Amino acid sequence: MYTEEQQRIIDRLEEFIKEYPSQNEAASVLGISAQILTPLRKGTYKGTVDKYLNKLAAYFNIKADLGNTYHEIEYAHTSISKKVYDTIRICHVKGGLAVYAGDAGIGKTKAAQKYVRDNPDSAVYISVNPCLTSIKSTLKLLASKLGAPTASTLDELWINIAGKLSDGMILIFDEAQHLPIKTIETLRSFSDYFRDSNQTLGIIFIGNHETVRRLGSNKKADFAQIRNRTKQTRVCSVKQIKRDDICLLFPILTDNRMDAEIEFLWRISQTQQALRGAVNLFSNAYDNNQYDIKGLVAMAKFMELDLAGLDIKAIAAKGASA
Repeated sequence: MYTEEQQRIIDRLEEFIKEYPSQNEAASVLGISAQILTPLRKGTYKGTVDKYLNKLAAYFNIKADLGNTYHEIEYAHTSISKKVYDTIRICHVKGGLAVYAGDAGIGKTKAAQKYVRDNPDSAVYISVNPCLTSIKSTLKLLASKLGAPTASTLDELWINIAGKLSDGMILIFDEAQHLPIKTIETLRSFSDYFRDSNQTLGIIFIGNHETVRRLGSNKKADFAQIRNRTKQTRVCSVKQIKRDDICLLFPILTDNRMDAEIEFLWRISQTQQALRGAVNLFSNAYDNNQYDIKGLVAMAKFMELDLAGLDIKAIAAKGASA
């Protein structure tokens, strides 16, 4: 039998599990095996019950505190995210290769993830990192995403992946600046394979400016096959972020006509902080319960953001007259 306090934790666990398709998935999120959760829920666990109940209580408390903090909107159709989304769409429809590069934190990843949510049956999103860039590790990651069998040899991996791909799909590789040329060449071969069969497979590489510089270089013959097959290459920067984008990202400011605050966050977004930095700044100021212009400036200084070149008084005045 559980004490009253322990039963509250079990009741919260029951509610949590209902939020997932299965207990196994919930267990994976909690970091506790389903084999332990089952007897815990029944009150028949023979091990150290407090160990797991304390872990569950700590997890639920953290999530409760998180629920009281600022939550950014999941996706805003900003001027740049729209361009990224549309570029992915064209690549999806036409097939072949595309490249979209730009400064960090301007909305590229959000747009890609939104596209996959809108097209779950035909779009695959993969975020590359420096540890997973070799041909084999990248193919294994792709195979895992597609539900293809892994294999010990590259040729078997390639064949297994090709068997899971189909006409009209698109593969989105984010943080593509980490991919070496040989890996990109291997990925390109999937698109060529479908093109030779009169089918389409789109592959888009999304990353920072280095992505375009590398793929567009005319100094390395190795890049010729990729460059010649790239149907779209788009580049954007923080300087292209518009004031209206801030209005879309922070509707609470728009609804309350807080023009000075919108102006300040817009100027912040056009620095190396980009939109991501503006969101982080507002989030911290909001959680501090001071997100007017004074609160935003104070938080920016506390976060040690570079405000050089920003005339705060002029920004506040311009915002007030907007």
